[in-house]
Amino acid sequence: LCKALSGPFPPRNIVYKCWILALTFFIYMSYHMNRKSLGVVKATLEGNMSDNTSTDGWAPFNGTDGTRLLGYLDTAFLLSYAIFIFACGTIADNVSLRYFLTFGMIGTGIFMTLMGMAQYFKIHSLAYFVIMQIIIGAFQATGWPAVVAVIGNWVGKGSRGLIMGIWNSHTSVGNILGGLVAGAESNSLDTWGLSFIYPAIVIGGLGFVVFFFLPTNPQAVGLPPPNQSTADEDEERLIKSLQHHSEKKKLIDDSDDEGAILRDPNAIPAISFLKALGIPGVVEFSIALFFAKLVCYTFLFCLPDYVHSIKINGTQYDSEKSADISTFYDIGGIIGSIVCGLLADRTGCNALICIIFQIISVPLLYVYYQFGTIAMSAQLGIMFVLGFFSNGPYALITTAVSADLGTSEAVRGSAQALATVSAIIDGSGSIGATLGPYITSVLTNKKSGPDKYKNVFYVLEASAFIAALCLIRVMMKEIAKLRVRRSYSEIN
Repeated sequence: LCKALSGPFPPRNIVYKCWILALTFFIYMSYHMNRKSLGVVKATLEGNMSDNTSTDGWAPFNGTDGTRLLGYLDTAFLLSYAIFIFACGTIADNVSLRYFLTFGMIGTGIFMTLMGMAQYFKIHSLAYFVIMQIIIGAFQATGWPAVVAVIGNWVGKGSRGLIMGIWNSHTSVGNILGGLVAGAESNSLDTWGLSFIYPAIVIGGLGFVVFFFLPTNPQAVGLPPPNQSTADEDEERLIKSLQHHSEKKKLIDDSDDEGAILRDPNAIPAISFLKALGIPGVVEFSIALFFAKLVCYTFLFCLPDYVHSIKINGTQYDSEKSADISTFYDIGGIIGSIVCGLLADRTGCNALICIIFQIISVPLLYVYYQFGTIAMSAQLGIMFVLGFFSNGPYALITTAVSADLGTSEAVRGSAQALATVSAIIDGSGSIGATLGPYITSVLTNKKSGPDKYKNVFYVLEASAFIAALCLIRVMMKEIAKLRVRRSYSEIN
């Protein structure tokens, strides 16, 4: 990793890169910490269900329609996020990323605190909770386009898959910490508000750190930009040879990212939304992420409630324990993100790796639902492996793929495409993330027991399979380029 970070520049560059990776890691970790709170406290707000009636809980969620109303909150947040992230990508390309992130983080902290204060002020208005979720979703949308743009400004393409695979574990670490922090206060109707307030303090505090200590690109501290080319000398000779001596040059696709140069973002105008949408590969990966993120965010928002609703080896667990158990999905996601990124770096085939991971996750979803209740070891083991394979493609597409496309040859001369491209891809995924929890709330409303989530798993299995299908065309182009390169190697 240190070798990948170092590049051809002096040690001072390495220090700054490590600082940027660490700081942006904690930045987006705090964003995900705040997203976990609602999923953890759902069981407490809904109360105990028995014969389609609810006892205890927090009005208005403790009625027979509690699951559906809580689903409205998930939908309000995710729909707001999906809508605003497209605008945030364009805005981030035209303003200071440091100011933009500071604004989003402190705003998230303020309104997450107001969400938690509903417990202390005895607020029981559904409209209040929905409005808070909409505002929080808008502020949360500031995070991803900005941090991907910052990372893209600092890290060259050669090892982005590995570096960003490790770096993208911030989502899983944030989910784990968010589950633990929120879960510690989630069981009581007298303290559930702290499940929102504690994560809010973390993200708000980090917002001030960003304001004072985040250089958004190397030029801001007098350093040269990183190398944005993925081609080594052999590949450059290959392309030249093909151009002069072979008809196979047609197999080299326009989406090849070799040779793009990151220029001074202050001197180059931002790319338009439509031009970014026309970059080869953006549409395919956006649609794939739609379905991949539907799966991941259904687990993010609903896994603690699912674990709470089932009996594992005859034992049903409370909200706090269920939140702790669900962290194994995120632990698997951390390792899966790293391995997926490493494989993408080694093969140069992002789509191929994503397809393999998604196809494997389809039978794993079935196995988890059917056999995860046999014993705690089966629940944790299958959940871990499922997190490994379902989170890997999601992490790769939202990080390395977004950054590569945002600095591709297709947008040479507009380095500021980074935030716009990442916003398009992640925004498309966020629409899927919105549908996942909403579909779950509809399919599980007024249901209880082991079959509560049966139909949900059918939807997740279909989504994972469709995500793989979306990338077949890109995969075929990657395989064609590999064959050409192999032929060239044999000739030499």
